Amino acid sequence: MRIQVEDINSTRKKVTVSVEESAIERTQKQVVGEFSRQVRIPGFRPGKAPPNIILRKYARDVAGELERKSIAEAYEEMVENGRLQICSVVELEPGEIKVGQPAEITFLVDVEPEFTLPEYKGISVMVPPSQVSEEEVDRILHTLRSQRAEFKEKDGPAEDSDYVQVSYEGRLEGRPLEEIAPDQPLFARQSQTWEEASAERGDFPGLAKQLIGLAAGDEKEITVDFDGDFEIEALRGKSVQYDVKVTEIREKVLPELDEDFLAAFEVESVELLKHSIRADLTDRKEKERRRIMREQVLNFLGDKTSFDLPQSAVDEESEYLFQTMLEFRHNAQEAEDDPAEVEAGLREDAVAEARRRVKINRVLRKIAEIEHIQPEEKDYQNFIIKEAMQTRQMPEKIAKAINKDRSRLRAMQESIVFNKTLDFLVEQSTVAEN
Repeated sequence: MRIQVEDINSTRKKVTVSVEESAIERTQKQVVGEFSRQVRIPGFRPGKAPPNIILRKYARDVAGELERKSIAEAYEEMVENGRLQICSVVELEPGEIKVGQPAEITFLVDVEPEFTLPEYKGISVMVPPSQVSEEEVDRILHTLRSQRAEFKEKDGPAEDSDYVQVSYEGRLEGRPLEEIAPDQPLFARQSQTWEEASAERGDFPGLAKQLIGLAAGDEKEITVDFDGDFEIEALRGKSVQYDVKVTEIREKVLPELDEDFLAAFEVESVELLKHSIRADLTDRKEKERRRIMREQVLNFLGDKTSFDLPQSAVDEESEYLFQTMLEFRHNAQEAEDDPAEVEAGLREDAVAEARRRVKINRVLRKIAEIEHIQPEEKDYQNFIIKEAMQTRQMPEKIAKAINKDRSRLRAMQESIVFNKTLDFLVEQSTVAEN
């Protein structure tokens, strides 16, 4: 076979494989021989039927199998002797493949890019400290007590952390907000709602803080200033007046750190509870440190490498990400002012993220080859167990499904190598605390 490679760009090639007439004849003999052994021809034992009878009876099937085998052989020749690392076949033109004449099979392929790795050992990463302060422990302990707090009605003005039952109605430049933003009842008008005094809410900035000092029966006009980038367009950069009326105030009463409270956490003392909180916080901080380190390593690899990407890989990954984003928005039932504009934005984001992923995947794959990082049996087991826990399926069922699906098996192997290589780079990194 003769191979001719034409560069479309650095990662896309047009490859023409010329197949000699003799090679076509040889392949057809193999195909006919296989048919002869597999089919039953009256009067002949399996494998003994003459080729002309097989060709006459199964001409279309033989021709189809001849084309398939010829293409497969041409592909193997392209990979082995063409010395191409194929990413994917974008287009295929088999031409006419039949006995008695040579054939030209043309592949349009994307190939893996060539690039130089940066120095990947000793990457500098900056992480927060893992030490847990006593203040952090006390803050969590206070949160646990708050979750079990009682709320008792009180006389007098509202103080920090009291819960205030209020009604309010908003006006913007003298007009009721109900007319300006009829689809925003939270901001326009509420006949009865509870607010925690001084607890700032990102979705309603400035309201709760101004409830401090008000008592049951009080009425007051307060002003809420919305930022210029507030999520609701009608309120951006506006000052809204609210007529507020307080109907009831409740004081948050935290439970005592007694036996009943400790029993809920299955500990016998406050110190043991604090120890448990400290251990949990430490674990969370360590996981966050690990996440930050992995992210910074990936950012380093992305910033320090530059090469052309196989477009087919980018297209496939971006389409997957785009569909995932669409499904997420659909499940979240997010309102869309202009669906076409939102979709265009999602697609743009999907392409950008796909390019980043495709690049990082190639970089990590190359590092894995250099460092001889490969999946081990325990890696497969851990992967399957983790997926079983996430999907609530039996590990045996998942293992069987993966073994039957070559693409899924390949994805599992790539995921394992990706994470093992990233863990290797994290272990090799130079760590400083900020």
